[in-house]
Amino acid sequence: YDGTSSQNSSQWRGLHTVNGRNDYQDVARSDFSMGSRVIGSFSYRKEYFNAGASQISIFYNGQSGRVYSYIYDDGGNLTNEDSRERSLVYIPASSTDINLVDYTANGTTVTAAQQWSDLEAFINADPYLSQNKGKYAGRNTNRSPFESVLDLRLLQDFFVDVNGKRNTLQVSLDVFNFTNLINKDWGRRYFVSDGGNFQSAELLRYEGRQADGTTPNFSFRKGSDWQPWNIDDSGLYSSRWQMQLGIRYSFN
Repeated sequence: YDGTSSQNSSQWRGLHTVNGRNDYQDVARSDFSMGSRVIGSFSYRKEYFNAGASQISIFYNGQSGRVYSYIYDDGGNLTNEDSRERSLVYIPASSTDINLVDYTANGTTVTAAQQWSDLEAFINADPYLSQNKGKYAGRNTNRSPFESVLDLRLLQDFFVDVNGKRNTLQVSLDVFNFTNLINKDWGRRYFVSDGGNFQSAELLRYEGRQADGTTPNFSFRKGSDWQPWNIDDSGLYSSRWQMQLGIRYSFN
Protein backbone atom coordinates (compact mmCIF):
# COMPACT_ATOMS: atom_id res chain seq x y z
CA TYR A 1 0.00 0.00 0.00
CA ASP A 2 1.33 3.44 -0.91
CA GLY A 3 1.65 5.97 1.88
CA THR A 4 -1.09 8.27 0.62
CA SER A 5 -2.86 8.98 3.92
CA SER A 6 -2.32 9.38 7.65
CA GLN A 7 -4.84 6.69 8.60
CA ASN A 8 -4.81 2.94 7.95
CA SER A 9 -8.48 2.90 6.92
CA SER A 10 -7.80 5.49 4.20
CA GLN A 11 -4.81 3.49 2.97
CA TRP A 12 -7.09 0.50 2.50
CA ARG A 13 -9.96 2.46 0.96
CA GLY A 14 -7.67 4.18 -1.55
CA LEU A 15 -6.39 1.03 -3.24
CA HIS A 16 -7.38 0.34 -6.86
CA THR A 17 -8.31 -3.33 -7.35
CA VAL A 18 -10.37 -5.80 -9.37
CA ASN A 19 -11.13 -8.54 -6.86
CA GLY A 20 -11.40 -6.36 -3.75
CA ARG A 21 -9.01 -4.68 -1.37
CA ASN A 22 -8.73 -7.66 0.96
CA ASP A 23 -7.43 -9.89 -1.84
CA TYR A 24 -4.86 -7.59 -3.38
CA GLN A 25 -1.69 -9.43 -4.43
CA ASP A 26 -0.81 -7.87 -7.76
CA VAL A 27 2.41 -6.03 -8.52
CA ALA A 28 1.58 -2.57 -9.83
CA ARG A 29 3.10 0.84 -10.48
CA SER A 30 3.31 3.08 -7.41
CA ASP A 31 1.23 6.24 -7.01
CA PHE A 32 4.56 8.04 -6.64
CA SER A 33 6.15 6.79 -9.86
CA MET A 34 7.99 9.77 -11.34
CA GLY A 35 8.51 8.40 -14.84
CA SER A 36 11.12 10.30 -16.85
CA ARG A 37 12.55 13.74 -16.24
CA VAL A 38 14.82 16.06 -18.19
CA ILE A 39 16.25 19.24 -16.69
CA GLY A 40 18.58 21.84 -18.16
CA SER A 41 19.85 25.32 -17.37
CA PHE A 42 21.69 28.09 -19.19
CA SER A 43 23.12 31.31 -17.76
CA TYR A 44 25.11 34.15 -19.32
CA ARG A 45 26.49 37.21 -17.52
CA LYS A 46 28.21 40.24 -19.08
CA GLU A 47 29.91 42.99 -17.10
CA TYR A 48 30.65 46.26 -18.87
CA PHE A 49 32.36 49.64 -18.30
CA ASN A 50 32.85 48.81 -14.63
CA ALA A 51 29.40 50.31 -14.17
CA GLY A 52 27.09 47.33 -14.25
CA ALA A 53 26.33 43.84 -15.47
CA SER A 54 23.50 42.01 -17.17
CA GLN A 55 22.60 38.37 -16.76
CA ILE A 56 20.07 36.05 -18.35
CA SER A 57 19.24 32.59 -16.97
CA ILE A 58 16.92 29.93 -18.33
CA PHE A 59 15.79 26.76 -16.57
CA TYR A 60 13.96 23.94 -18.33
CA ASN A 61 12.00 21.15 -16.65
CA GLY A 62 10.42 18.36 -18.67
CA GLN A 63 8.77 15.46 -16.90
CA SER A 64 6.29 12.64 -17.31
CA GLY A 65 2.73 13.25 -16.19
CA ARG A 66 1.20 11.73 -13.08
CA VAL A 67 -0.02 8.15 -13.14
CA TYR A 68 -3.73 7.34 -12.94
CA SER A 69 -6.15 4.40 -13.10
CA TYR A 70 -9.40 3.88 -14.99
CA ILE A 71 -12.21 3.05 -12.55
CA TYR A 72 -16.00 2.77 -12.29
CA ASP A 73 -18.19 5.57 -10.95
CA ASP A 74 -20.14 3.27 -8.65
CA GLY A 75 -20.24 4.80 -5.17
CA GLY A 76 -18.82 1.54 -3.87
CA ASN A 77 -22.04 -0.26 -4.85
CA LEU A 78 -20.51 -2.46 -7.52
CA THR A 79 -18.39 -4.45 -5.03
CA ASN A 80 -20.24 -3.42 -1.85
CA GLU A 81 -16.96 -2.54 -0.12
CA ASP A 82 -17.55 1.09 0.88
CA SER A 83 -18.37 4.50 -0.59
CA ARG A 84 -15.06 5.21 -2.27
CA GLU A 85 -14.82 4.39 -5.97
CA ARG A 86 -11.67 2.34 -6.63
CA SER A 87 -12.80 -0.63 -8.77
CA LEU A 88 -10.70 -1.00 -11.93
CA VAL A 89 -12.74 -1.18 -15.13
CA TYR A 90 -13.10 -4.04 -17.55
CA ILE A 91 -12.10 -2.89 -21.06
CA PRO A 92 -14.77 -4.13 -23.48
CA ALA A 93 -13.56 -5.47 -26.80
CA SER A 94 -17.01 -5.17 -28.41
CA SER A 95 -20.50 -3.94 -27.60
CA THR A 96 -21.45 -7.46 -26.44
CA ASP A 97 -18.87 -7.21 -23.62
CA ILE A 98 -20.78 -4.50 -21.77
CA ASN A 99 -24.41 -3.75 -20.94
CA LEU A 100 -24.91 -0.09 -21.70
CA VAL A 101 -28.29 1.50 -20.94
CA ASP A 102 -29.93 4.71 -22.17
CA TYR A 103 -29.72 7.77 -19.95
CA THR A 104 -31.25 11.25 -20.06
CA ALA A 105 -29.29 14.43 -19.32
CA ASN A 106 -30.54 18.01 -19.76
CA GLY A 107 -33.66 16.69 -21.44
CA THR A 108 -31.73 14.70 -24.03
CA THR A 109 -31.69 10.91 -24.14
CA VAL A 110 -28.41 9.28 -25.11
CA THR A 111 -28.91 5.78 -26.45
CA ALA A 112 -26.77 2.78 -25.65
CA ALA A 113 -25.71 2.64 -29.31
CA GLN A 114 -24.42 6.23 -29.24
CA GLN A 115 -22.61 5.57 -25.97
CA TRP A 116 -20.86 2.55 -27.41
CA SER A 117 -19.79 4.57 -30.45
CA ASP A 118 -18.23 7.22 -28.18
CA LEU A 119 -16.72 4.65 -25.83
CA GLU A 120 -15.21 2.60 -28.64
CA ALA A 121 -13.67 5.74 -30.16
CA PHE A 122 -12.17 6.69 -26.81
CA ILE A 123 -10.76 3.19 -26.18
CA ASN A 124 -9.20 3.06 -29.65
CA ALA A 125 -7.56 6.46 -29.13
CA ASP A 126 -6.02 5.51 -25.77
CA PRO A 127 -2.72 3.59 -26.23
CA TYR A 128 -3.17 1.43 -23.12
CA LEU A 129 -6.88 0.71 -23.44
CA SER A 130 -6.65 -0.11 -27.13
CA GLN A 131 -3.94 -2.72 -26.49
CA ASN A 132 -5.73 -4.36 -23.57
CA LYS A 133 -9.27 -4.93 -24.81
CA GLY A 134 -10.97 -7.86 -23.15
CA LYS A 135 -8.97 -7.40 -19.93
CA TYR A 136 -9.31 -5.48 -16.69
CA ALA A 137 -7.37 -2.23 -16.54
CA GLY A 138 -4.24 -2.25 -14.43
CA ARG A 139 -3.44 0.07 -11.55
CA ASN A 140 -1.64 3.31 -12.50
CA THR A 141 -1.11 2.16 -16.08
CA ASN A 142 -1.76 5.58 -17.66
CA ARG A 143 -0.18 9.00 -17.36
CA SER A 144 -1.31 12.53 -18.01
CA PRO A 145 0.57 14.30 -20.86
CA PHE A 146 4.28 15.10 -20.67
CA GLU A 147 4.95 18.55 -19.17
CA SER A 148 7.52 21.01 -20.55
CA VAL A 149 8.09 24.28 -18.70
CA LEU A 150 10.71 27.00 -19.18
CA ASP A 151 11.47 29.63 -16.50
CA LEU A 152 13.32 32.87 -17.23
CA ARG A 153 15.34 35.20 -14.99
CA LEU A 154 16.82 38.58 -15.94
CA LEU A 155 19.26 40.41 -13.65
CA GLN A 156 20.56 43.94 -14.03
CA ASP A 157 23.35 45.11 -11.70
CA PHE A 158 24.26 48.75 -11.17
CA PHE A 159 27.63 49.27 -9.48
CA VAL A 160 27.78 52.02 -6.89
CA ASP A 161 31.15 53.32 -5.63
CA VAL A 162 31.01 54.08 -1.90
CA ASN A 163 34.33 55.21 -0.39
CA GLY A 164 36.27 53.14 -2.87
CA LYS A 165 34.13 50.07 -2.36
CA ARG A 166 31.75 48.67 -4.94
CA ASN A 167 28.19 48.20 -3.77
CA THR A 168 25.57 46.76 -6.08
CA LEU A 169 21.98 47.69 -6.76
CA GLN A 170 20.34 44.74 -8.47
CA VAL A 171 16.98 44.62 -10.25
CA SER A 172 15.60 41.17 -11.03
CA LEU A 173 12.75 39.98 -13.20
CA ASP A 174 11.54 36.38 -12.90
CA VAL A 175 9.02 34.89 -15.30
CA PHE A 176 7.69 31.55 -14.07
CA ASN A 177 6.42 29.32 -16.87
CA PHE A 178 7.85 31.59 -19.54
CA THR A 179 6.65 28.99 -22.07
CA ASN A 180 3.04 29.98 -21.40
CA LEU A 181 3.87 33.66 -21.90
CA ILE A 182 5.24 32.82 -25.35
CA ASN A 183 2.22 30.71 -26.33
CA LYS A 184 -1.03 30.22 -24.39
CA ASP A 185 -1.07 26.51 -25.35
CA TRP A 186 2.45 25.85 -24.01
CA GLY A 187 3.71 25.17 -20.52
CA ARG A 188 0.64 23.22 -19.47
CA ARG A 189 0.56 21.18 -16.27
CA TYR A 190 -2.06 18.51 -15.64
CA PHE A 191 -3.85 16.71 -12.86
CA VAL A 192 -6.23 13.76 -12.69
CA SER A 193 -8.98 13.94 -10.08
CA ASP A 194 -12.34 12.65 -11.24
CA GLY A 195 -15.16 13.03 -8.72
CA GLY A 196 -12.68 13.62 -5.89
CA ASN A 197 -10.95 10.30 -6.62
CA PHE A 198 -7.36 11.41 -6.87
CA GLN A 199 -5.30 9.82 -9.67
CA SER A 200 -8.44 8.09 -10.91
CA ALA A 201 -10.48 8.53 -14.07
CA GLU A 202 -14.11 7.38 -13.85
CA LEU A 203 -14.59 5.84 -17.25
CA LEU A 204 -17.99 4.15 -16.75
CA ARG A 205 -20.96 4.80 -14.45
CA TYR A 206 -22.59 1.88 -12.68
CA GLU A 207 -26.37 1.92 -13.33
CA GLY A 208 -27.55 -0.93 -11.11
CA ARG A 209 -28.18 -4.55 -12.03
CA GLN A 210 -30.50 -6.34 -14.39
CA ALA A 211 -33.47 -8.43 -13.25
CA ASP A 212 -31.20 -11.42 -12.54
CA GLY A 213 -29.64 -9.41 -9.70
CA THR A 214 -26.07 -10.13 -10.81
CA THR A 215 -25.49 -8.63 -14.28
CA PRO A 216 -24.43 -4.96 -13.99
CA ASN A 217 -25.56 -2.12 -16.26
CA PHE A 218 -23.37 0.84 -17.18
CA SER A 219 -23.40 4.14 -19.02
CA PHE A 220 -20.65 6.13 -20.73
CA ARG A 221 -21.44 9.78 -20.02
CA LYS A 222 -18.28 11.44 -21.27
CA GLY A 223 -18.85 12.07 -24.94
CA SER A 224 -16.36 11.51 -27.74
CA ASP A 225 -14.09 14.46 -26.79
CA TRP A 226 -13.64 13.62 -23.08
CA GLN A 227 -10.15 13.49 -21.55
CA PRO A 228 -9.34 11.88 -18.18
CA TRP A 229 -7.01 14.71 -17.18
CA ASN A 230 -7.53 18.42 -16.58
CA ILE A 231 -5.28 21.44 -17.02
CA ASP A 232 -3.90 22.70 -13.69
CA ASP A 233 -4.78 26.39 -13.80
CA SER A 234 -4.36 27.66 -10.23
CA GLY A 235 -1.56 28.41 -7.80
CA LEU A 236 2.12 29.23 -8.33
CA TYR A 237 2.82 25.78 -9.78
CA SER A 238 0.28 26.03 -12.57
CA SER A 239 -0.20 26.36 -16.32
CA ARG A 240 -0.32 30.18 -16.14
CA TRP A 241 2.76 32.36 -16.48
CA GLN A 242 3.54 34.62 -13.56
CA MET A 243 6.00 37.47 -13.16
CA GLN A 244 7.98 38.70 -10.16
CA LEU A 245 10.01 41.90 -9.84
CA GLY A 246 12.70 42.23 -7.19
CA ILE A 247 15.18 44.84 -5.94
CA ARG A 248 18.26 44.11 -3.83
CA TYR A 249 21.09 46.28 -2.56
CA SER A 250 24.35 44.55 -1.63
CA PHE A 251 26.93 46.24 0.60
CA ASN A 252 30.61 45.52 0.27
